[in-house]
Amino acid sequence: MTLKTISFQILFIAFFLVSISNKTIGQKLSNNSEISLLTCTPGDELYSLFGHSALRIKDTERKFDLVFGYGTFNFNTPNFYPKFARGKLDYMLSYTNFDRFKNEYIDEKRGITEQKLNLDSLEKQKLFSALLKNYLPENRYYRYDFLFDNCSTRIRDIVKENTTGTILFDTIVDSPKSFWNLLDPFMEKSRWIFLSIHLALGYPCDTEATPEQYMFLPDNMMSAFDKAKINTDGTIKPLVCSTNTILKPALQLKTTNWYQQPIFIFGIIAGIGFFLSITYWKRRKNLFIFDMFVFGICGLLGWVIIFLWFFTDHQATGPNWNIVWAFPLHFPIVFALYRNRSRLFLFYYFLLHSVILFLVLSGWVFIPQSFPNEIIPFVMLLFIRSVYIAKKLRTRLL
Repeated sequence: MTLKTISFQILFIAFFLVSISNKTIGQKLSNNSEISLLTCTPGDELYSLFGHSALRIKDTERKFDLVFGYGTFNFNTPNFYPKFARGKLDYMLSYTNFDRFKNEYIDEKRGITEQKLNLDSLEKQKLFSALLKNYLPENRYYRYDFLFDNCSTRIRDIVKENTTGTILFDTIVDSPKSFWNLLDPFMEKSRWIFLSIHLALGYPCDTEATPEQYMFLPDNMMSAFDKAKINTDGTIKPLVCSTNTILKPALQLKTTNWYQQPIFIFGIIAGIGFFLSITYWKRRKNLFIFDMFVFGICGLLGWVIIFLWFFTDHQATGPNWNIVWAFPLHFPIVFALYRNRSRLFLFYYFLLHSVILFLVLSGWVFIPQSFPNEIIPFVMLLFIRSVYIAKKLRTRLL
């Protein structure tokens, strides 16, 4: 799940050119070789928030110890940032040696758990050969998808495809879980990231995930591998033969202070808005600057939602019900409001917006998509200001 930095990518390339030749990695594995699933604990940066998965190929007789991972991208890709934003950036399979991989996680104070896979010599060779084939320049790139095709799901699939028997994953769950139920525990300590991701991703994250889809998260795949069995012509054996903790996590994930939490910040802004609305109503004055700020921010957010929904390849960004309160038209409308033009149109616009926001707030728990509670004060502020503006405009029209 991790997004590797360019420096780490350079290390991959350097290691490829200097440390290991194609002849070395292309040879047959010895009978004493080992293949393991490595699961890395989350970091405190956005790219490492959900952890990481990789495959370790260790062969002491052949004198190499490699780690393959599907979570790398190249910053030198033409039009990198537009492609990244639009979900059109290709990720790739890369590898490094185990010591270098381990040292990176020591530096980041993150943990690594190793699960040795219970594969026979033929299965190990098939899996290793498949990784090498995937690493060929024409095969190593793939179109990353956060939920359905990432560094964990790719490993799950390549292990399944190169196991002679059938891997039987446990399909019994205590209770059905949506993708949000799976994601939210990783974001609890950073409510701004929690809020941002909940605004950017849409209804697909509210759908129920299958037990196999749980494995898009590295921790869940580690648990699934631990319980999985291999059925080979009626002979059942565990997929994992041993588990070892290589590194214990020493990182204390950062927690946002209460006064920096989004619900507190939005609560303060909403409180100021309520106070100013009452005060300025009595004085019969307008709050043009305040309204331009509030509705302008809301409108810009709406355009971001529209962009992510309709103009990207991200499968999880649409449909997005946040659009019912984050109207994109707010952004141009605030300029007409400031210039005090088109009063009749503005009256009906804010009247309609007031009704919609009232329905949103009244039916909060019934909306198909999970809205973050942090936005409740802001939505209430939008409602109060929309009612205020509609009443002001109605008075002027009479």
